Amino acid sequence: MIKNEIKVEYFNSEDLRQLIQKTYFDEGQMGKIVGKKHYLVITQADDINWTIFKGLNNVTVKITNEIIDGSWRFLIDDTDESEIKLHPISIYCIVEEDKYIFY
Repeated sequence: MIKNEIKVEYFNSEDLRQLIQKTYFDEGQMGKIVGKKHYLVITQADDINWTIFKGLNNVTVKITNEIIDGSWRFLIDDTDESEIKLHPISIYCIVEEDKYIFY
């Protein structure tokens, strides 16, 4: 059981919308994640997010946004010096009233 998770507001709704579409719907999986091939990339130009996620390799984080009802869970991959990858780990996504719900 997870005792602690970081919850972070991610402000770029369009990046999230594109990632949701690629990860859960584009390949006909009807809202179920398959594999780890899609992720969010955080670079040093994303000053605040870089600072938050740097050094947290293999820690889970909950991302919130105006297009998400609740939060979306990610696993932080901080093994590269130039970027941090956030891999989605919520298994299912449904769309309800123009918002995404993850579980």
